[in-house]
Amino acid sequence: MFRRTEYRHMPKKRMYVCSLDAGIDVICGKWKPAILWKIKDAPLCFGAIQEKLPAISPKMLTRQLRALEADRLVSRTEYPGIPPRVEYSLTERGRTVIPILMSLKDWADTELADQIEECH
Repeated sequence: MFRRTEYRHMPKKRMYVCSLDAGIDVICGKWKPAILWKIKDAPLCFGAIQEKLPAISPKMLTRQLRALEADRLVSRTEYPGIPPRVEYSLTERGRTVIPILMSLKDWADTELADQIEECH
């Protein structure tokens, strides 16, 4: 009998027609760039990420962190204790995305300045 739960944590290998599509799929969306930006300087625990991104629901944050982890941009480190503590940090691969996000931020600061209320 086939049981789906056995394969729950195995990421599917996605195939793309264009490398740009692949890159956009991995780093884009409403929350992925923001999460990467918040942990770029130092590892953060789940609660700290949520404090920095108050509009994201816990369920969506969990989903996005798992996706970033599956794409090997973020690593998850568990520390024993009561309660156990988990920190998320950029991987080497994740660090390579930061200059791209920085370029996008610089472009937006220049070209969309009149539409930006605040910058974090």
